Amino acid sequence: MERRIFHGNLTPDELANGLIAQFNRGNLQAQQLGQGNQVVVQIATKPIPSSGGQTALSVILERIEDGVAVQIGSQSWLGVAASLGLTALSALRNPLNLLGRLDDLAQDIENIQLSDQVWQTIERFARLRGATFELSERLR
Repeated sequence: MERRIFHGNLTPDELANGLIAQFNRGNLQAQQLGQGNQVVVQIATKPIPSSGGQTALSVILERIEDGVAVQIGSQSWLGVAASLGLTALSALRNPLNLLGRLDDLAQDIENIQLSDQVWQTIERFARLRGATFELSERLR
């Protein structure tokens, strides 16, 4: 689990709202658990996605002095791996089957990048709120 600390005028609830706004769409659903000083945001594929395999991850947002500590849990890969395997087997049997699996393939590639997309969203939101990786003047 990777942990990053963002210093500035930022709260876990604000970051959670930004994550939910970004990832509660399409084949993904996002929900917030808790509020205040410690918040967990769960991002996962819907129970029956229209394409691609299942994946999920949790983001832990914790209020610290002068900022927020963010930690992303390990992503669940088994559903994505199974979907990619099915695409590969279909293509081996008949390469034209790949055309019918393009939606699944595109969704699987997007799901593989979910952790990176979450970090990008958090960093973008933190930057908009003026938060940085640098220590505040008070903590220095």
